[in-house]
Amino acid sequence: MAEFSRLEIFMLLNQTKPLWLSHIDLSHIDLRGADLTAASLQGSDLSGVDLRGVDLRNANLGGANLQGAILIGADLRCARLRGANLHGADLCEANLAEADLVEADLSYCRLVDANLGAVELSKVILDGADLSGAQVPDYQVLRAKSLVGATLPDGTVHE
Repeated sequence: MAEFSRLEIFMLLNQTKPLWLSHIDLSHIDLRGADLTAASLQGSDLSGVDLRGVDLRNANLGGANLQGAILIGADLRCARLRGANLHGADLCEANLAEADLVEADLSYCRLVDANLGAVELSKVILDGADLSGAQVPDYQVLRAKSLVGATLPDGTVHE
């Protein structure tokens, strides 16, 4: 995985869009305000990254490590998160409408008041996730691969 200095990352983020940042180590940096619309971040290490309010519409985050990332209010509409690790990420008020979450690990995520409209959850791990107030049909949540200890949109805890 490629590693870059802060200056190199700044220069990369200011390139012509869409950005190609696949398999890059961007862990634990502050990317608030970055325009990552349609960016390719496939297989990148984004663990612990601050992505609050970032526009990630149509971005490819397949297989990316977003463990512990802060994605509060992020726009992830139509983003490809297939096989991504979002364990413990904060996705409160994030917009995940029509995102591809097949085989994603969303265990222990905070999805409070998140928009999960038209998202297929049948192969998603939601163990310990907090979906309080999330916009997603109950039948869709109950199709998750695993939801041990998850807080459902209505506030009940799944056993």
